Amino acid sequence: MKTPSVLTKLQKEYQSHAKARREIIGRANEALSLSKRSIFALHRGSQKEAGTLLQQAKELFQTSEKLFKKHPDLSQEGAYHAALEEYAEALLFQQFLVQGTIGEIDKRAMNADTYFAGLSDTTGEIVRYALRQVTLGNVEALAPARETVEMIIEYFLGLDLTGYLRTKFDQAKKNLSRLEEMSYDISIRS
Repeated sequence: MKTPSVLTKLQKEYQSHAKARREIIGRANEALSLSKRSIFALHRGSQKEAGTLLQQAKELFQTSEKLFKKHPDLSQEGAYHAALEEYAEALLFQQFLVQGTIGEIDKRAMNADTYFAGLSDTTGEIVRYALRQVTLGNVEALAPARETVEMIIEYFLGLDLTGYLRTKFDQAKKNLSRLEEMSYDISIRS
């Protein structure tokens, strides 16, 4: 019996979707890696390198988004969302270091879930930054770091975060605790 044309059509659709999914996952993994590398560059004080890495990540997201036109369901792919969270974290950390504030970032990462997850993780990067600065003798960097993380925690307290975001929030609270311990240790030694 000859294969019905509907099956041939569905096979082509399935293969096209599977190929697009693999491409999106590959690009998302690369964008995630670039975002992580940009965070490490920021910790080293390499603003220019971080900017270049974030621009490369943005270009990967743009390329992926073209595939969403044909396969809209792929915009919900887990790897893509994980990469967006890491990208949001990197952009927010960069913003904190450069402008001393937290605000709007690339619109693709402005979805509340993505932004809040990235913001929660940013508190960890702020703690690492503050610890390094204090270790290098720049104790003054601790106060703005603590104020920023306190502001983030206070904001999250006003939300009824559940599930994944609640876990992220709990981690952010631990980060605030680490900054408070650092402040305490410094005050005792002064």
